Amino acid sequence: MSLNIHEKCKERLVQVIADSLEKIDVKNKMFVERMSCVDLVSADSILPTSGRIKSTLQSAIGELPVFEFIYATLSRELTEKFGYDSDIPLSKLTEIDGYQDTADVARRLVDEFDSLPWQYIFSIELNSDIAKLFQEGLDNFDISESIAIRKSDDDFSLIYPPKSGIEKRDQSISGSGLGLFSLFTENTWNSKGAFLQIKSEGFVGQYGPDETHTQVIEKLKSFCGLGIALRLFKINAKYRSTPTKAKFFIHKLENENWVVQGKHELDYDISDTFHDLVIHDFDGVLDTQDKQASWVNRKLSDMNTVFSCEDKAKTQKLLLACQWLFESFSGKNELLSFVQTTVVIEILLGDKASSEQVGLGTLLRNRCAYLIGTSQSQRNEILDDFQKIYDVRSKIVHGGKSRLNYVERGLMDKLQWMCRRVIQEEVKLLCKDEQKEA
Repeated sequence: MSLNIHEKCKERLVQVIADSLEKIDVKNKMFVERMSCVDLVSADSILPTSGRIKSTLQSAIGELPVFEFIYATLSRELTEKFGYDSDIPLSKLTEIDGYQDTADVARRLVDEFDSLPWQYIFSIELNSDIAKLFQEGLDNFDISESIAIRKSDDDFSLIYPPKSGIEKRDQSISGSGLGLFSLFTENTWNSKGAFLQIKSEGFVGQYGPDETHTQVIEKLKSFCGLGIALRLFKINAKYRSTPTKAKFFIHKLENENWVVQGKHELDYDISDTFHDLVIHDFDGVLDTQDKQASWVNRKLSDMNTVFSCEDKAKTQKLLLACQWLFESFSGKNELLSFVQTTVVIEILLGDKASSEQVGLGTLLRNRCAYLIGTSQSQRNEILDDFQKIYDVRSKIVHGGKSRLNYVERGLMDKLQWMCRRVIQEEVKLLCKDEQKEA
């Protein structure tokens, strides 16, 4: 559903934007000088300050939706129409063919802006062992209305074509036009691959990351963290002499067809951990493809239950905790990872009112021990370990501790195990609740 901005508001936007366009500078006929767009900020003050339009734009783009939308849209248009031109170091936007009539350009931009939010699908290729299971034994799986796993067969290529037909866009996506490297790239999907797809609505700019990117990345982290907690995945860390970034390929819905818009690369820490995810084999117990396929189906069904009710407050807390769990495995700073893992427990088991009465550490250790402990001796062990864990946390946060020793690294492993177990129990409770409601 479009914004449906009031006509008088749109008229005022056109006036202000048209004036602002005259001041915009462009380098090499391609790069919009961001600081020269500053007058566009005044256009944002014309929009409603509350209500549906405000909340939709803030969720889709951010605090300055008009500014960001026009900057990103002009950047994409200039890149795809003209590309880099070394003969024109700096010019006004109005000196470029097609942008002389600022009122006409402003009117077009406002009409496009009013049609927000737009529909997107972000696709990221899964590890080869996961892909192999789907290619050889598993069907495509809808984890929720917004998340799915799809194998890259002929139907996938037909629905989500790797080419847009816009030459410069396709070159950018494939990496062609980069000298010798272009010899090794082409716009095709890996025929033996499988993709995790995340649907989103909002706005995707030329460079990112914007609000829509950020929300999709957070959902990816939640998916991976939940997969780790449920033992769908384990992390098989590998050394890479030449690390590569994991990439989202982004398609936009245009006239009922999905058209590729571009790609977005994740940072190296997230990419490394994502690439290291493999199907959990339980130390060789899942030693056949049939066993692995059965296990994957069971765990994806559990994840389906979680993500299908992600609008509920309790589920949102669970998915946020899973996001933090994934991040605790992703970073190279072990102190930060330790603190991030304690945050997982605090999100899941914390309670501000109760913690003020008995203390946060005491509350968490008791709730954790009685939730995941299967015997009195195990509960006592968890209570003891938890106290040691929070002593280390306090030294990091309040004392500026600079490194973990061998024993403390062991506590970190126990803490991550506790987090996984708490998440498993929370998922069990959620599945029971959903069964009762059904």
